Amino acid sequence: MTKANGSAPETRRPKAILCLCHDRGMLIIRRMLLEHFGYSVLPTTSVEDATNIAREQCPDMLLMDNGDLGTDYAHLAEQVKKICPEVITVVLSPYYRVSSSSAASIDRFVVKDDGPDALITQIRELFDTDSERRSDVAG
Repeated sequence: MTKANGSAPETRRPKAILCLCHDRGMLIIRRMLLEHFGYSVLPTTSVEDATNIAREQCPDMLLMDNGDLGTDYAHLAEQVKKICPEVITVVLSPYYRVSSSSAASIDRFVVKDDGPDALITQIRELFDTDSERRSDVAG
């Protein structure tokens, strides 16, 4: 199908979210939720895989679950931002406050207890803000 001016219609690729969670069950649930809202999900349960996926596919967002013990999310966010400088980094956290040292490389902390609606709202806001910022830079 073509537009009235004869050009092909714009096709937007879904935003790709690299989703890291060590709990496979929660990873499946998050994937289903995000895909339901039109996002492409790159799921993984390991930090090493997350870094490799970022190298191969450069996602629009890195979504990490802070409930995974032993994972240094600030370091992972820094690594992925070196690979994909435009990536948005989000940590799902059980806490309302986080250390300032963690906050430097993380774009947003979302409190898990706020539920899936709050997560989707935050993701949409981040993508909207990012799109506005990019159009300001381009224009």
